[in-house]
Amino acid sequence: MFFRRLFLLLGIAAMLAVPTACTEESTPLGVDLQDPYTLFDGTRDTAFVSACTIFDDSMRTAGYDQCIFGDYRDPLFGSARAVTYSQISVAGSNGISLSDEVVIDSVVMTLVIDTLYPAVPDSTPVKLHIVINQLAETLLDTAYHVTLSSESLQESDVCFFDDEVTFYADSINLRMRESIYPVLKQTCSSEDFLKIVKGFSLKLAENSNRMVTVDFGASETRLTLFYHTANADSLQYVFTINRETGHSMYFQHDYSGSPIEAIANHTADSIEGSQRLYLEPLSGTRVRINMQSFLDEFREQHPWAVIHYAELLLPVNDAASDQRPLRILANKREDDGTATMVTDANVLSNPYTYAGFDGYYHKEGNYYRLRVTRHLQELLRSGRDYGTELYIDGRRSTAFHTVFNGTATDNPVRVVFIYSEKSVNTQP
Repeated sequence: MFFRRLFLLLGIAAMLAVPTACTEESTPLGVDLQDPYTLFDGTRDTAFVSACTIFDDSMRTAGYDQCIFGDYRDPLFGSARAVTYSQISVAGSNGISLSDEVVIDSVVMTLVIDTLYPAVPDSTPVKLHIVINQLAETLLDTAYHVTLSSESLQESDVCFFDDEVTFYADSINLRMRESIYPVLKQTCSSEDFLKIVKGFSLKLAENSNRMVTVDFGASETRLTLFYHTANADSLQYVFTINRETGHSMYFQHDYSGSPIEAIANHTADSIEGSQRLYLEPLSGTRVRINMQSFLDEFREQHPWAVIHYAELLLPVNDAASDQRPLRILANKREDDGTATMVTDANVLSNPYTYAGFDGYYHKEGNYYRLRVTRHLQELLRSGRDYGTELYIDGRRSTAFHTVFNGTATDNPVRVVFIYSEKSVNTQP
């Protein structure tokens, strides 16, 4: 009898364990192929926004590994120019000692190239007319900001390089003029060397209509002095011009004759975005959207709504160039004017890796899409929207720009979301 009861209990336990075993066999395989709209039950709705183009009037440009130089002209954005400034420093803190017996054979600057604008296929030869001048003032390693009233750093009469080179892939080597020889041949402390050399400017010749991004974080970006003495041949000394040295950028725009000229002339704080919204890097423009009207109406009509999912859709306008920025980011404005990245951007784990999500371009839909679920939840909770500002990822070091459809077009910028509404029992 005892064993019969034991077998009976074991059989019941096995049957009760079946559902648990089935649950453990569930797998996330294929989730990355699903659109989040299919993963939530509820009502799908759209929040239409007001939007405008604003001037990106100030940004910190010092200390970033990616630095850009060159120029371009665009019918919608006018012209833009970028110059990179960098120190030349000696390795370590013991200074430098290149005595009179040192004979310099050559000096070569190696620049690791990250991107080109306009983009070209890999290993395509590109002619670049590069100009490198010594600075007339010391480039400090403190933060250098580009503002509406900023001016470029002054250059001396000493030109280190001015020639056309061919870029194929990865990096370029520039053989410096002999004018750099006496500048580098010093016997002094590391601190004094920075004051003597001052630094250099890196730019393309005028009207190049191209931008080049250099990777200062790469160890291969450097300045190498090749020399010999009476007792030894084929010697070299490597100067530092990478992330360990101070470097910054200067941006200049001319919007004359462009649709956004009013911003640059300070005749308007923003440009109304009913038809187009302009997004440009290099201290150019940002896009500001606002959902206050939607918040007021939705909170009144759906006081118990729960947001399950929301994303910001940014349809690309037909006037935009085919060479699009890699990614779009968003900041939330606070009542005191400060800005922080939207909360959703801080979510590290993201099970939805479908095409175009989280600020990237969605080719099939011809739009960028950003997750804003928590952002919309926060706005609905507070009832106030001080503005959500869009900008290009890496806007200090990329020249890729774009145009979005305005709010009055057939396919406008908008937030699409899924919500459900809690039933409130009013019975006592």
